[in-house]
Amino acid sequence: MAGVTTYPFASQCLDFGADLAFAPMVHTDFVLNNLEEALKVVDFKEHSNYVIQLVGSDPEKFEEAIKLLLKHVKPLGFDLNAGCPDKNIVKSGCGGALLENPQKIIEVVRAMKSATSLPVSVKTRAGYNNTEAIFGLVDFLNKERVSLLTIHPRKVTQMYSGEADWGIIERVRKMTDIPLCGSGDVKTWQEARDKVGEYSLAGVMIGRGALGRPWIFREIKEKKDYSPTLGEIKELALDLSRKTNSIWGDRGIIEARKHYAWYFKGITGAKGLRTKLMQASTIEEIKLLLH
Repeated sequence: MAGVTTYPFASQCLDFGADLAFAPMVHTDFVLNNLEEALKVVDFKEHSNYVIQLVGSDPEKFEEAIKLLLKHVKPLGFDLNAGCPDKNIVKSGCGGALLENPQKIIEVVRAMKSATSLPVSVKTRAGYNNTEAIFGLVDFLNKERVSLLTIHPRKVTQMYSGEADWGIIERVRKMTDIPLCGSGDVKTWQEARDKVGEYSLAGVMIGRGALGRPWIFREIKEKKDYSPTLGEIKELALDLSRKTNSIWGDRGIIEARKHYAWYFKGITGAKGLRTKLMQASTIEEIKLLLH
């Protein structure tokens, strides 16, 4: 998720047992025109089990961006975002808009594969304004042999409204032997494990379900609930603050505010602390509040 699953938070998810993390999607133009800032988003430092997700529409730029990034970082692979419903992304012909042109998706995948021997995967939705597009796309992807296909079974036009239709993933499972990952409305460890078993998946992608609770991945592995103490949550908030500050300076603390809201949501006795954290703007203030 753009602006959320950067290294500071994603590293916590990995520390809690996530098998794989996806860096926030970055536009190929951003990589090619502003590499220094792009690397702040896609460099996961000591972690190696992560994938860089790219968004765009020009196959040649995907190839150029991957070759450029590989001079600086060592991800496990690259992922094409062909499902983002953000209006600005869609308006520019990228993300979910690509579902209106499956052939373009194939051209991009081929360009990505020509740029690297690392695994190339695709994350998409069920369709742009109908839920049939995914089935035609799967026929194409079967021939291209992508390493992983992640499906969020909503239409692009739905954004995040309604319920994800996992019956779509069940149908896709019968059409392909490509490793399949499901995404959409997975908020508990029980749901994650049930989805993997019921739909014979390689895994589930958890986004909103991990906000403020990176320990959901420990819960999945250990098959039990985990309730961190207020002190442990403070340590997580401080860890994230130090990491965001090391990358973006005080601007990183501003960006971290959304995480403070998620970490301390519903925590007894933490309302006042959360308010103060949301108003802090320097790492020194954060350290004083979380000591």
